[in-house]
Formats: sequence, C-alpha cells, structure tokens
Amino acid sequence: MPEVVVVTRNLPRALDLAGWAQAYIEKNHPDFQVHLDCGNYRQDKKSSPLSGLRPDLIISIGGDGTILRASRRWGFNGAPILGVNMGSLGFLAEVEPQRFEDLLYLSLTNQVEVEERNCLDIILTRDGNVISTTPVLNDAVINKGALSRILNLKLRVDDSSSWCYRADGVIISTTTGSTAYNLSAGGPVLHPGLPAFVVTPICPFTLSSRPLVLPLGSRIEVAIELNTPSVYLTTDGQKATPLVEGDVVTARNSESIVRLVKNPHRAYLDKLEMKLGLFKRHGAVRD
Repeated sequence: MPEVVVVTRNLPRALDLAGWAQAYIEKNHPDFQVHLDCGNYRQDKKSSPLSGLRPDLIISIGGDGTILRASRRWGFNGAPILGVNMGSLGFLAEVEPQRFEDLLYLSLTNQVEVEERNCLDIILTRDGNVISTTPVLNDAVINKGALSRILNLKLRVDDSSSWCYRADGVIISTTTGSTAYNLSAGGPVLHPGLPAFVVTPICPFTLSSRPLVLPLGSRIEVAIELNTPSVYLTTDGQKATPLVEGDVVTARNSESIVRLVKNPHRAYLDKLEMKLGLFKRHGAVRD
C-alpha cells in the first residue's frame, strides 16, 4: 500500500490544512495510507515514531524549515516532497494553500514534474576519528557562539594548499541553500541545476576573503585552528554540534538527493522575483 507522510508545523492553520489533506486522500485515494507528523517533540530529544517509514510521497505544510525537517527524516530516501507554504517566505515550498488541491491531485496521480536537488555530506572528524556524517539539503554553518572573538579557520580544497579565513564563521552551501543564509552573508545565488556549491565567509576580517564557488565534485576541509570557546557546526539549521580545536569539517558531494515537486505554473526565476525581489521584469508572474 502506498504511504504518504504529512509533515506540518504545530500551528492551527497548518494543522487544519493537514487534516483536510488527510481527509482528501482517504476519500479520493483510499489505496494510500496517510500518516501525520505534527512535530510535537524535540528533534534532539525524541525521534519521530514515523522515522522508520519509507513513504512514497511527503507533504510539507509550513515554511522552509518544515521542508528541511521532512528531508532530514524521509527525503534523503528519494520520496518526492510537495511543499505548501504556510510561512512568511517559503522559498522551497512550491505552492500556496489556495492552489494546494490541484498540485496534490497531480502528485497522487504521478502527473507532476519532480526536480532532483544535489546534497552535500558533512563529515566531522576529531582526533582522526569520524564523529558524524550528515547529508544536508541547504547548508552547513561553522560559527561562533555568544563571545565576539574572531575565528581562525584553515581551508583546503582537494589537494590545494590550505589558506586561512579569519571571520565570524563560514557557510558551506548547496545550490538549494544559496538563497538562504548564504545570500544574507553576501554569497551568490546559484541556480539549482548547476553542479556546484559555494563557500562563503561570515563577516570576514579582510575584504579579500570572498565567496568561492566550487564544482560539485570538489572536497573542502575546514579545520578549527585556535582554541576558541563556543564554536558550533550547524547542519540545515536543524542540529548544532560543539566543535573544539583540531576538529575538521569536510564537505563533499553526497549520494543522497532530495526530490522536490515542481509547481507547473512557476519557474525558478519567477520565485527569485516574487519571493526575494532580486530583479524586476515586465509582465505578471503567474502563481
């Protein structure tokens, strides 16, 4: 029996829409089994009781954070994610609530186009031992905590010589995440069809430290040089891990991909204009 997971924020409007989606699927597509995940638990304290599922479709009702939560739990297994924007921006979410039914019907009947997004594996090594390997859809961020000391980070790309970033931190972003923290830090917008990722310093000490766009097949290592307290590695804004001097964070192309359901009425550049206001064109943007 095909399975659908509906992931939603624990807010009244989102919960109402999730309940409607469950009733719609059960009435019109009784061959599907529907599971609701309302996020009533802490990510770092308790696992979802649905974590072991391998759904055929994921419906995310909320903002971009809800999509990242859904991808972290089920999306890396290849199930397409249909994002419904109930947040303030929702750049990754492809449809607004008023158009949700149309795209839901097309998704359940396999009539939608699905876009594959490249991911990165973020590997944390300490004292020569691999501590964790985490796939990310958006980004990995190394930054300081409350203290205002500048960080010394040693970077190496593939077999090149290493160089030092002195900055508040560094963002390693996929093309998907290039419109998130990376953009706020002055990094470039990368079209999701590009086989690339970008490394962007956060508030660098020198103006010569600029974002670096790399081929997707590159391998970058970031080493924590000096013993600065309260340094963290945050993956997709979902999990923060304290770092210590000598830790090495490696980013490389991941075998995992995330598949996002595309809105047939909206192109990527339309979203850049409508949601980020990056440029203006003549004519109306279709929704």
